Amino acid sequence: MRARSVVVGTMAAATLVVGGAGTASANIAWCSADPPAQTVTGDGANLTVNTYVTVFRPEVHYLNDFKSEASTAPDGHGGTLITVRVYLPAGLNSARVTSTVNRFGVSASATGAGGSVVTLYLDVPKS
Repeated sequence: MRARSVVVGTMAAATLVVGGAGTASANIAWCSADPPAQTVTGDGANLTVNTYVTVFRPEVHYLNDFKSEASTAPDGHGGTLITVRVYLPAGLNSARVTSTVNRFGVSASATGAGGSVVTLYLDVPKS
């Protein structure tokens, strides 16, 4: 009798876990990373800029349609201002774009919708 109640309890727990996962998965965000952009600071240091785009699951098919570019300029304080532009595909409802320079712990993030350009600014101190 005890073995049967353990089996029934285990099956009930498994059903709740599997059933709950199906409901929650509709709200899971999916992320894609563009290839890292290589930039050079004013004093010659090489920096890698990582850019991530996060969308909700129903829009995961857009993740291969993002385009991005990065450019650099002096920031006026001896450092480097990196400008990242991410072009969001038409039809997309919402996306969160995040760019980081891990070497300096600098990051920026913003949201946008389809057909727009998300522009992020990363101010990297003098290396």
